[in-house]
Amino acid sequence: MAEDRQSDTQTAYTQIRSRILDGRLSPGNPVSPRNMADELMLGHMPVRSAIQRLVVEGLVEVIPRKGTYVTAPTKIDLREIFEVRLALESTAAYLAAVNGASDGLASAADQLRRVADDEATDLMTEQRIGWVFHQEMFEAAKNDRLYTSYRMLRAQSGLALNELHRDDAATVRRGTLEHLSIYASIQSKEPEAARQHMWNHILDGTDARIKLIRGQHDNPAQS
Repeated sequence: MAEDRQSDTQTAYTQIRSRILDGRLSPGNPVSPRNMADELMLGHMPVRSAIQRLVVEGLVEVIPRKGTYVTAPTKIDLREIFEVRLALESTAAYLAAVNGASDGLASAADQLRRVADDEATDLMTEQRIGWVFHQEMFEAAKNDRLYTSYRMLRAQSGLALNELHRDDAATVRRGTLEHLSIYASIQSKEPEAARQHMWNHILDGTDARIKLIRGQHDNPAQS
């Protein structure tokens, strides 16, 4: 019986967490244990236990006398996330350059080059390739602890890292060209240059990104 309850808790945790990270449960949305239990067809106790795990992870928060809600990051939260991202991603770029470009990273860079030469490429496609580039860079860094830290940060911040859609073509294209500069340094095994290019890439547009994320959370109807 205890094993069944533990299994149900894990199922509830995985399902609710997935809904938060893919946007089905947006920041500020309520996470009712009763409604979740009905939706997932699970018992109330496993769902409550799962929600407690998500509280510890910072994905949901309990507001006294109001209920449980998906956490909406504050400007301070977002600033701290980007500061940690600076450390993690610039280090990953450095290590990837030490190791040399992987096949996956080379493939992502090839796609970015084709995109840069094709004016007809849509913005979402261009951004998706850029997101893949970041993932492949961590693979090329070959440091499991570094990658685990990055994944945990993603889990706690959702779209506050890479996967925030932009409608500004000039900004998206600038990001693509920055990715190619990062890759060139990795390919030529210049760790410090790769680190600096990644550092500048993340700093570029950070304030605008924070403003955009906060705007989405402050105006959920527009997100």
